[in-house]
Amino acid sequence: MPINRYACSPANEPAMQFHPPMNILFVSWDSDQTNYLENLFFPIFKGIQEKRNWQFHVMQFSWAAPAEVERIRSLAKEMGISYRHVLVHRKPSAAAGAIRSIVKGRKAIKKYLQEHAINCLMPRSTMPAMVVNLLRKWLQDKGISIVFDADGFPIQERVDFAGLKPGSLQYRWLKRAEKKLLIQADKVLCRTYRAIQLHLQSNEALDPGKFHRVSNGRDPEFFKPDPEKRAALRKELGVAEDGLLWIYSGSLGPPYQLQDMLRLFWSYHQAHTASRFLFLVRERINLKAEIPAYLEALVWIKTVPFRSISDYYAAGDLGISLRKPAPSLAGLAPIKVGEYLLSGLPVLLSDGIGDLSQELGGEAACFVYKDNTTELHAWLSTLKPQLKSAARQVGMEKFGLDQSVRAYIQALDSLQAH
Repeated sequence: MPINRYACSPANEPAMQFHPPMNILFVSWDSDQTNYLENLFFPIFKGIQEKRNWQFHVMQFSWAAPAEVERIRSLAKEMGISYRHVLVHRKPSAAAGAIRSIVKGRKAIKKYLQEHAINCLMPRSTMPAMVVNLLRKWLQDKGISIVFDADGFPIQERVDFAGLKPGSLQYRWLKRAEKKLLIQADKVLCRTYRAIQLHLQSNEALDPGKFHRVSNGRDPEFFKPDPEKRAALRKELGVAEDGLLWIYSGSLGPPYQLQDMLRLFWSYHQAHTASRFLFLVRERINLKAEIPAYLEALVWIKTVPFRSISDYYAAGDLGISLRKPAPSLAGLAPIKVGEYLLSGLPVLLSDGIGDLSQELGGEAACFVYKDNTTELHAWLSTLKPQLKSAARQVGMEKFGLDQSVRAYIQALDSLQAH
């Protein structure tokens, strides 16, 4: 089924007109350690509130400690966003606790919707979808719209990398909840055109017009080149003037091609001995154990607060985003790619990640890796200072915060039009 790209693509914001007030409740389900709310969604929601007479509320289900909950609540308040936390139970087992939390969550959401006159409910991913499905009839009677943030292919990602078996009871339970909300939602948000296409192919009952592609935009005033910080940090790290500093930032684990990153770096280092590799990760100890002895002096590992990440990007010369091939990559839009580019870092990325090969494959500041090491080395030889400007320009055009704000507004404006 063809995609209606007019419906899915961010458009220029329409001329100033009256937009009715709207209260939107965004619902997420997280572990005890996540930072995407304050780093990704809060800035987007704040940007939308500045352009529309809409108020965002966030309800986060998680098993985070009270101090972490208060930290997030304080950050939400600074951005004018209402925040409510609901504890996810983990006993007597994670599965039993999740079921108990879903039942409890149904009551919590219903009460919040009534107390705050919510017009639009926006569940993110599968577990919130389960909670919202329990309220479907009540929501319909109250005239509350549902915008499902489908968040890529999280169930397939569990199959690809976490051992979930297709056809198992848990798999069927999750897929049934996702399918039900895809059908019932008034709007569905995806991060890639490929994800939209696959959803439409999997179910002919789905309406292409209700799908919208949104982006994981970042603040270009935070992620930007900074020559002074670049010089200071490179001196602190001990990077030579002609040394190419490779940067990897984010999580590590089965989906990420750590050994391939190290292999490609080592092959480049043979002819460019001043090059170094910097990992900005949380899992320092686990990563250190994976570094071969011959690379120990060349590979650095740091854990830094989010506010310092952009400084280290400014010190770098190349951003890395490699992922293992898997069906779930079709729905992926890595946040770090936008961060790298906005910071002036040319990017090395895997083929098949969401729409990135199509979007960035023709850009001089981006290289889509397809086991073509010779071509990669040739491209790396072109990484002159002017490519930093080209990278920044691509980042501004495709991955800025304003692009995300416009895409969300378009989706929600069309909701009010109905």
